[in-house]
Amino acid sequence: MTPKPSATYPVIVLGAGPAGLAVAYELLRRGVNPLVLEKGPTPGASFASFPRNIFFGPWLNNLLPGSSIDWAWLLKRSTQPAYSKYLQDYAHQNRLPVRCGVQVQSVEKVEDGFRIQTSAGEFRSHLLVNCTGYFTRPYTPNYPGLDTTQVPHMHVSQYRDASTVYDIVQRRSGRILVVGKRLSAGETMVELHNAGYQVALSYRGKKLRFGPSTWGEALFSPISWIFERLSVALRVRKHSYPLMAGGESRRLIEDGHVATFSQIARFNENTVVFQDGREERFDLVIFATGYRAAMSHLESLLGPVPTEPKLKNMESTEVPDLFFLGVDQQRTYRSRFLRGIVEDSRLVAELVARRAQRLPSPRREPLPELPSIENSATLVN
Repeated sequence: MTPKPSATYPVIVLGAGPAGLAVAYELLRRGVNPLVLEKGPTPGASFASFPRNIFFGPWLNNLLPGSSIDWAWLLKRSTQPAYSKYLQDYAHQNRLPVRCGVQVQSVEKVEDGFRIQTSAGEFRSHLLVNCTGYFTRPYTPNYPGLDTTQVPHMHVSQYRDASTVYDIVQRRSGRILVVGKRLSAGETMVELHNAGYQVALSYRGKKLRFGPSTWGEALFSPISWIFERLSVALRVRKHSYPLMAGGESRRLIEDGHVATFSQIARFNENTVVFQDGREERFDLVIFATGYRAAMSHLESLLGPVPTEPKLKNMESTEVPDLFFLGVDQQRTYRSRFLRGIVEDSRLVAELVARRAQRLPSPRREPLPELPSIENSATLVN
Protein backbone atom coordinates (compact mmCIF):
# COMPACT_ATOMS: atom_id res chain seq x y z
CA MET A 1 0.00 0.00 0.00
CA THR A 2 1.39 3.40 -0.98
CA PRO A 3 1.14 5.92 1.88
CA LYS A 4 -0.76 9.12 1.40
CA PRO A 5 1.50 12.17 1.60
CA SER A 6 -0.77 13.63 4.29
CA ALA A 7 -0.50 10.57 6.57
CA THR A 8 1.85 11.30 9.47
CA TYR A 9 2.92 8.44 11.70
CA PRO A 10 3.80 9.11 15.32
CA VAL A 11 7.06 7.17 14.92
CA ILE A 12 8.88 5.70 11.94
CA VAL A 13 11.69 3.23 12.53
CA LEU A 14 14.29 2.88 9.79
CA GLY A 15 15.58 -0.67 9.45
CA ALA A 16 14.05 -4.03 10.38
CA GLY A 17 17.15 -5.71 11.73
CA PRO A 18 17.36 -6.73 15.40
CA ALA A 19 17.43 -3.08 16.54
CA GLY A 20 14.43 -1.99 14.49
CA LEU A 21 12.36 -5.04 15.42
CA ALA A 22 13.23 -4.77 19.13
CA VAL A 23 12.36 -1.09 19.41
CA ALA A 24 9.13 -1.60 17.42
CA TYR A 25 8.10 -4.33 19.86
CA GLU A 26 8.90 -2.15 22.85
CA LEU A 27 7.02 0.82 21.38
CA LEU A 28 3.91 -1.31 20.81
CA ARG A 29 4.11 -2.45 24.44
CA ARG A 30 4.01 1.21 25.44
CA GLY A 31 0.98 1.99 23.31
CA VAL A 32 2.84 3.69 20.45
CA ASN A 33 2.13 2.48 16.91
CA PRO A 34 5.31 2.76 14.83
CA LEU A 35 5.93 1.97 11.19
CA VAL A 36 9.14 0.10 10.33
CA LEU A 37 10.69 0.63 6.89
CA GLU A 38 13.03 -2.07 5.60
CA LYS A 39 14.80 -1.95 2.24
CA GLY A 40 15.28 -5.73 2.07
CA PRO A 41 12.65 -8.27 1.00
CA THR A 42 12.13 -9.60 4.54
CA PRO A 43 12.66 -8.50 8.14
CA GLY A 44 16.30 -9.04 9.08
CA ALA A 45 17.35 -9.12 5.43
CA SER A 46 20.94 -8.05 6.12
CA PHE A 47 21.42 -11.09 8.36
CA ALA A 48 20.14 -13.37 5.60
CA SER A 49 23.08 -12.31 3.42
CA PHE A 50 25.74 -12.97 6.08
CA PRO A 51 28.36 -15.67 5.56
CA ARG A 52 26.96 -19.00 6.74
CA ASN A 53 30.01 -19.56 8.94
CA ILE A 54 29.16 -16.58 11.16
CA PHE A 55 28.12 -17.14 14.76
CA PHE A 56 26.39 -14.52 16.89
CA GLY A 57 27.15 -15.77 20.39
CA PRO A 58 24.79 -17.70 22.70
CA TRP A 59 21.01 -17.39 22.30
CA LEU A 60 20.87 -16.18 25.90
CA ASN A 61 22.36 -12.86 24.76
CA ASN A 62 20.64 -12.58 21.41
CA LEU A 63 16.93 -13.12 22.07
CA LEU A 64 14.87 -10.01 21.35
CA PRO A 65 12.33 -8.67 23.89
CA GLY A 66 9.35 -10.95 24.45
CA SER A 67 11.05 -14.08 23.08
CA SER A 68 11.20 -17.40 24.84
CA ILE A 69 13.32 -20.43 24.08
CA ASP A 70 13.90 -23.88 25.49
CA TRP A 71 16.56 -23.70 28.21
CA ALA A 72 18.70 -26.28 26.37
CA TRP A 73 19.30 -23.68 23.61
CA LEU A 74 20.32 -20.80 25.85
CA LEU A 75 24.09 -21.35 25.76
CA LYS A 76 24.23 -22.62 22.17
CA ARG A 77 25.74 -20.19 19.69
CA SER A 78 23.35 -18.60 17.22
CA THR A 79 24.17 -19.61 13.66
CA GLN A 80 23.56 -17.36 10.68
CA PRO A 81 20.73 -19.46 9.19
CA ALA A 82 19.02 -19.88 12.57
CA TYR A 83 19.23 -16.22 13.55
CA SER A 84 18.10 -14.99 10.14
CA LYS A 85 15.01 -17.20 10.35
CA TYR A 86 14.43 -16.16 13.96
CA LEU A 87 14.23 -12.48 12.98
CA GLN A 88 11.62 -13.21 10.32
CA ASP A 89 9.62 -15.34 12.75
CA TYR A 90 9.87 -12.65 15.44
CA ALA A 91 8.36 -10.00 13.16
CA HIS A 92 5.61 -12.36 12.05
CA GLN A 93 4.68 -13.74 15.47
CA ASN A 94 4.53 -10.29 17.08
CA ARG A 95 2.72 -8.75 14.08
CA LEU A 96 5.24 -5.96 13.89
CA PRO A 97 4.29 -3.25 11.34
CA VAL A 98 7.14 -3.77 8.88
CA ARG A 99 7.05 -2.62 5.26
CA CYS A 100 9.71 -4.40 3.24
CA GLY A 101 11.19 -3.38 -0.09
CA VAL A 102 11.26 0.30 0.89
CA GLN A 103 14.61 2.01 0.26
CA VAL A 104 14.99 5.26 2.21
CA GLN A 105 16.61 7.84 -0.05
CA SER A 106 16.62 10.99 2.06
CA VAL A 107 15.17 12.48 5.23
CA GLU A 108 14.20 16.13 5.68
CA LYS A 109 13.30 17.92 8.92
CA VAL A 110 10.00 19.76 8.65
CA GLU A 111 7.97 21.76 11.13
CA ASP A 112 5.98 18.85 12.54
CA GLY A 113 8.61 16.13 12.24
CA PHE A 114 10.26 14.42 9.28
CA ARG A 115 9.61 13.98 5.58
CA ILE A 116 11.07 10.70 4.33
CA GLN A 117 11.59 10.13 0.63
CA THR A 118 11.69 6.47 -0.34
CA SER A 119 11.47 4.15 -3.31
CA ALA A 120 7.82 3.63 -2.35
CA GLY A 121 6.93 7.30 -2.09
CA GLU A 122 6.87 9.86 0.69
CA PHE A 123 6.34 9.07 4.37
CA ARG A 124 5.98 11.49 7.26
CA SER A 125 6.52 11.03 10.97
CA HIS A 126 6.69 13.15 14.09
CA LEU A 127 9.57 11.11 15.55
CA LEU A 128 12.26 9.04 13.85
CA VAL A 129 14.36 6.14 15.15
CA ASN A 130 17.33 5.19 12.98
CA CYS A 131 18.24 1.49 13.24
CA THR A 132 20.11 1.01 9.98
CA GLY A 133 23.22 -0.43 11.62
CA TYR A 134 26.49 -1.12 9.85
CA PHE A 135 26.24 -4.22 7.71
CA THR A 136 24.93 -2.56 4.57
CA ARG A 137 28.04 -0.34 4.40
CA PRO A 138 31.13 -2.57 4.17
CA TYR A 139 34.47 -0.81 4.48
CA THR A 140 37.51 -1.50 2.30
CA PRO A 141 40.70 0.55 2.83
CA ASN A 142 41.72 2.65 -0.16
CA TYR A 143 44.98 0.90 -0.94
CA PRO A 144 47.10 2.38 -3.75
CA GLY A 145 46.52 0.46 -6.96
CA LEU A 146 43.35 -1.28 -5.78
CA ASP A 147 41.22 0.36 -8.47
CA THR A 148 43.47 -0.80 -11.31
CA THR A 149 44.86 -4.15 -10.16
CA GLN A 150 44.01 -7.37 -11.97
CA VAL A 151 44.07 -9.28 -8.65
CA PRO A 152 40.48 -10.40 -7.92
CA HIS A 153 39.20 -8.99 -4.64
CA MET A 154 36.00 -8.80 -2.63
CA HIS A 155 34.69 -7.76 0.78
CA VAL A 156 33.73 -10.47 3.24
CA SER A 157 30.15 -9.13 3.10
CA GLN A 158 29.96 -10.75 -0.36
CA TYR A 159 31.21 -14.09 0.96
CA ARG A 160 28.68 -16.81 1.75
CA ASP A 161 30.81 -19.94 2.02
CA ALA A 162 33.69 -21.66 0.23
CA SER A 163 31.55 -21.99 -2.91
CA THR A 164 31.76 -18.20 -3.30
CA VAL A 165 35.53 -18.52 -3.75
CA TYR A 166 35.13 -21.45 -6.13
CA ASP A 167 32.82 -19.37 -8.33
CA ILE A 168 35.61 -16.77 -8.67
CA VAL A 169 38.78 -18.86 -8.96
CA GLN A 170 37.05 -21.83 -10.66
CA ARG A 171 38.92 -24.47 -8.69
CA ARG A 172 39.07 -25.88 -5.18
CA SER A 173 42.65 -24.81 -4.63
CA GLY A 174 44.67 -21.64 -4.92
CA ARG A 175 46.17 -18.87 -2.80
CA ILE A 176 43.65 -16.77 -0.91
CA LEU A 177 44.67 -13.70 1.11
CA VAL A 178 42.35 -12.70 3.95
CA VAL A 179 42.89 -9.13 5.14
CA GLY A 180 41.90 -8.41 8.75
CA LYS A 181 42.54 -9.58 12.29
CA ARG A 182 39.20 -9.90 13.99
CA LEU A 183 36.35 -12.38 14.19
CA SER A 184 35.20 -12.58 10.56
CA ALA A 185 38.78 -12.77 9.30
CA GLY A 186 39.45 -15.79 11.48
CA GLU A 187 36.21 -17.58 10.63
CA THR A 188 36.74 -17.06 6.89
CA MET A 189 40.36 -18.15 7.12
CA VAL A 190 39.45 -21.39 8.90
CA GLU A 191 36.62 -22.28 6.55
CA LEU A 192 38.71 -21.74 3.41
CA HIS A 193 41.66 -23.69 4.83
CA ASN A 194 39.35 -26.61 5.61
CA ALA A 195 37.97 -26.38 2.07
CA GLY A 196 41.46 -27.00 0.65
CA TYR A 197 42.65 -23.50 -0.19
CA GLN A 198 46.11 -22.17 0.67
CA VAL A 199 45.18 -19.28 2.94
CA ALA A 200 47.31 -16.37 4.08
CA LEU A 201 46.48 -13.54 6.46
CA SER A 202 47.48 -9.86 6.29
CA TYR A 203 46.87 -7.63 9.27
CA ARG A 204 47.85 -4.33 10.83
CA GLY A 205 50.00 -4.13 13.94
CA LYS A 206 52.82 -6.20 15.31
CA LYS A 207 50.93 -9.01 17.03
CA LEU A 208 47.65 -10.86 16.63
CA ARG A 209 45.46 -11.11 19.70
CA PHE A 210 43.05 -13.98 20.16
CA GLY A 211 39.87 -14.38 22.14
CA PRO A 212 38.67 -17.63 23.69
CA SER A 213 37.94 -20.66 21.55
CA THR A 214 34.35 -21.71 20.87
CA TRP A 215 34.50 -24.26 23.67
CA GLY A 216 36.19 -21.82 26.01
CA GLU A 217 33.54 -19.22 25.32
CA ALA A 218 30.78 -21.73 26.10
CA LEU A 219 32.51 -22.96 29.26
CA PHE A 220 33.23 -19.53 30.72
CA SER A 221 30.23 -17.61 29.35
CA PRO A 222 28.44 -17.45 32.76
CA ILE A 223 31.57 -15.97 34.36
CA SER A 224 32.09 -13.62 31.43
CA TRP A 225 28.47 -12.52 31.71
CA ILE A 226 28.98 -11.55 35.36
CA PHE A 227 32.16 -9.57 34.65
CA GLU A 228 30.56 -7.89 31.66
CA ARG A 229 27.53 -6.80 33.69
CA LEU A 230 29.86 -5.49 36.38
CA SER A 231 31.95 -3.48 33.90
CA VAL A 232 28.79 -1.98 32.40
CA ALA A 233 27.47 -1.03 35.84
CA LEU A 234 30.81 0.64 36.64
CA ARG A 235 30.74 2.42 33.24
CA VAL A 236 34.08 0.93 32.22
CA ARG A 237 34.87 2.09 28.69
CA LYS A 238 36.20 -0.76 26.57
CA HIS A 239 36.77 -1.25 22.86
CA SER A 240 33.86 -2.87 21.06
CA TYR A 241 35.65 -4.91 18.42
CA PRO A 242 35.72 -8.68 19.01
CA LEU A 243 39.05 -10.47 18.78
CA MET A 244 39.73 -13.33 16.41
CA ALA A 245 38.54 -16.51 18.09
CA GLY A 246 41.20 -18.74 19.52
CA GLY A 247 41.13 -22.48 19.02
CA GLU A 248 41.46 -23.54 15.37
CA SER A 249 42.32 -20.04 14.09
CA ARG A 250 45.18 -19.78 16.51
CA ARG A 251 46.48 -23.28 15.80
CA LEU A 252 46.52 -22.73 12.04
CA ILE A 253 48.62 -19.60 12.42
CA GLU A 254 50.96 -20.83 15.13
CA ASP A 255 51.57 -24.14 13.31
CA GLY A 256 52.37 -22.31 10.07
CA HIS A 257 49.44 -23.67 8.07
CA VAL A 258 48.33 -20.08 7.44
CA ALA A 259 51.11 -17.70 6.40
CA THR A 260 50.98 -14.22 7.87
CA PHE A 261 51.91 -10.93 6.22
CA SER A 262 52.20 -7.35 7.37
CA GLN A 263 49.77 -4.67 6.27
CA ILE A 264 49.28 -4.18 2.53
CA ALA A 265 51.31 -1.31 1.07
CA ARG A 266 49.89 -1.35 -2.46
CA PHE A 267 48.51 -3.44 -5.27
CA ASN A 268 50.45 -3.90 -8.48
CA GLU A 269 48.87 -5.21 -11.66
CA ASN A 270 49.12 -8.88 -10.66
CA THR A 271 50.67 -8.85 -7.19
CA VAL A 272 50.21 -7.56 -3.66
CA VAL A 273 53.06 -5.65 -2.03
CA PHE A 274 53.31 -5.62 1.77
CA GLN A 275 54.85 -3.00 4.05
CA ASP A 276 57.77 -5.27 4.90
CA GLY A 277 58.70 -5.35 1.20
CA ARG A 278 57.43 -8.81 0.31
CA GLU A 279 55.54 -9.13 -2.96
CA GLU A 280 53.22 -12.07 -3.61
CA ARG A 281 50.65 -13.36 -6.09
CA PHE A 282 47.19 -14.41 -4.93
CA ASP A 283 44.19 -15.84 -6.72
CA LEU A 284 41.79 -13.81 -4.57
CA VAL A 285 41.93 -11.20 -1.80
CA ILE A 286 39.09 -11.06 0.75
CA PHE A 287 38.81 -7.92 2.85
CA ALA A 288 37.49 -8.66 6.35
CA THR A 289 38.02 -5.02 7.23
CA GLY A 290 34.75 -4.17 8.92
CA TYR A 291 31.86 -1.83 8.32
CA ARG A 292 30.89 1.80 8.81
CA ALA A 293 27.62 3.27 10.05
CA ALA A 294 25.03 3.15 7.25
CA MET A 295 23.66 6.68 7.39
CA SER A 296 23.92 8.17 3.90
CA HIS A 297 20.15 8.75 3.95
CA LEU A 298 20.69 11.22 6.80
CA GLU A 299 23.19 13.46 5.00
CA SER A 300 20.66 16.28 4.59
CA LEU A 301 20.26 16.29 8.39
CA LEU A 302 23.77 15.52 9.64
CA GLY A 303 25.95 16.62 6.74
CA PRO A 304 28.55 14.28 5.20
CA VAL A 305 28.13 10.80 6.58
CA PRO A 306 29.71 10.83 10.06
CA THR A 307 31.61 7.93 11.59
CA GLU A 308 29.12 8.00 14.46
CA PRO A 309 26.31 10.48 15.22
CA LYS A 310 26.57 12.86 18.16
CA LEU A 311 24.08 11.70 20.77
CA LYS A 312 22.73 12.52 24.20
CA ASN A 313 20.22 10.17 25.82
CA MET A 314 19.91 8.22 22.56
CA GLU A 315 18.87 11.36 20.67
CA SER A 316 20.80 13.40 18.12
CA THR A 317 22.28 16.56 19.60
CA GLU A 318 21.93 18.19 16.18
CA VAL A 319 18.43 17.12 15.13
CA PRO A 320 15.67 17.03 17.79
CA ASP A 321 13.34 14.01 17.72
CA LEU A 322 15.88 11.87 15.82
CA PHE A 323 16.81 8.84 17.92
CA PHE A 324 19.31 6.05 17.30
CA LEU A 325 19.71 2.43 18.31
CA GLY A 326 22.61 0.07 17.64
CA VAL A 327 25.33 2.72 17.40
CA ASP A 328 28.85 1.89 18.56
CA GLN A 329 29.48 3.09 22.14
CA GLN A 330 26.01 4.66 22.17
CA ARG A 331 25.52 3.87 25.83
CA THR A 332 28.11 1.18 26.58
CA TYR A 333 30.70 -0.77 24.60
CA ARG A 334 27.98 -3.41 24.04
CA SER A 335 25.59 -1.06 22.25
CA ARG A 336 26.41 -2.20 18.70
CA PHE A 337 26.11 -5.88 19.61
CA LEU A 338 22.92 -7.90 19.86
CA ARG A 339 23.07 -8.18 23.64
CA GLY A 340 23.46 -4.40 23.95
CA ILE A 341 20.75 -3.65 21.40
CA VAL A 342 18.23 -5.71 23.39
CA GLU A 343 18.97 -3.74 26.54
CA ASP A 344 19.14 -0.33 24.84
CA SER A 345 15.90 -0.91 22.90
CA ARG A 346 13.87 -0.61 26.10
CA LEU A 347 15.51 2.71 26.96
CA VAL A 348 15.05 4.15 23.48
CA ALA A 349 11.42 3.01 23.39
CA GLU A 350 10.74 4.61 26.76
CA LEU A 351 12.26 7.93 25.68
CA VAL A 352 10.37 7.90 22.37
CA ALA A 353 7.10 6.89 24.01
CA ARG A 354 7.32 9.77 26.48
CA ARG A 355 7.95 12.18 23.64
CA ALA A 356 5.07 10.66 21.66
CA GLN A 357 2.66 11.36 24.53
CA ARG A 358 2.92 15.05 23.72
CA LEU A 359 1.87 14.51 20.10
CA PRO A 360 -1.68 15.07 18.81
CA SER A 361 -3.70 11.86 18.67
CA PRO A 362 -2.68 10.24 15.38
CA ARG A 363 -5.00 8.63 12.91
CA ARG A 364 -4.47 4.89 13.18
CA GLU A 365 -2.88 3.56 9.98
CA PRO A 366 -3.63 0.00 8.82
CA LEU A 367 -0.82 -2.45 9.49
CA PRO A 368 0.93 -3.93 6.46
CA GLU A 369 0.63 -7.64 5.76
CA LEU A 370 3.77 -9.68 6.37
CA PRO A 371 4.59 -12.67 4.17
CA SER A 372 3.55 -16.04 5.50
CA ILE A 373 6.33 -17.83 7.36
CA GLU A 374 6.07 -21.59 7.81
CA ASN A 375 7.21 -23.45 10.92
CA SER A 376 7.65 -20.12 12.64
CA ALA A 377 8.40 -21.65 16.03
CA THR A 378 11.27 -23.82 14.83
CA LEU A 379 14.93 -23.00 15.35
CA VAL A 380 17.35 -24.37 12.76
CA ASN A 381 21.02 -25.23 13.12
